[in-house]
Amino acid sequence: MALMTVLAVFFVIASFSLSVSVKAQNEMPWVYDYPTGMKAAAEENKPVMIYIHEDWCPRCRNMDQNTWTDGKVIQLSSNFVNINVAGTEQGTLYNYSKPPLIVFTDSQGRVIVKQNAELSASQVTALQRQVLAQTPFSSSSATGNPSTTSTPTANSTAINPSVSAKAAGVPGFEAIPSIVGISIAALVLTRVGKSQR
Repeated sequence: MALMTVLAVFFVIASFSLSVSVKAQNEMPWVYDYPTGMKAAAEENKPVMIYIHEDWCPRCRNMDQNTWTDGKVIQLSSNFVNINVAGTEQGTLYNYSKPPLIVFTDSQGRVIVKQNAELSASQVTALQRQVLAQTPFSSSSATGNPSTTSTPTANSTAINPSVSAKAAGVPGFEAIPSIVGISIAALVLTRVGKSQR
């Protein structure tokens, strides 16, 4: 009977850990601090996708629920450093009129394209593919080999990566359920071991 209990506990923990892992793979790989994201882009030689939003913005909430949860958007996002910032500081830097603002830059912060509107998942993936096709970067693209000779568009502007924004969230908490599950399993195994003595 004790062996069945132990096996059941391990099965539950393994299933829970697997679901947490799948969830983490199906989420946007956001960086919630602008300077950190821009520094990572320069170090990794990756293009940047910046999502600037406001908490009160219904268009932003629509994007959060529909655009940033789309599998194709998430898959293509692995080729970018993805910065998610709330607040008007970066919006002012990029001269926007209202949220949301989506800005694509090269690894040095030169603007390639920006859209000051709510975008669907298909619109974002089209922009991601466009940027990947014209921007040299270090990792391989999901859409094929991008050109390594193109330059940013004529309206490109340099940005100041030292400008900071309020963090929109704290990454890294995806592992907490797994740690809790392992701790519970250890406790159950200890109690089962003591009861068999």
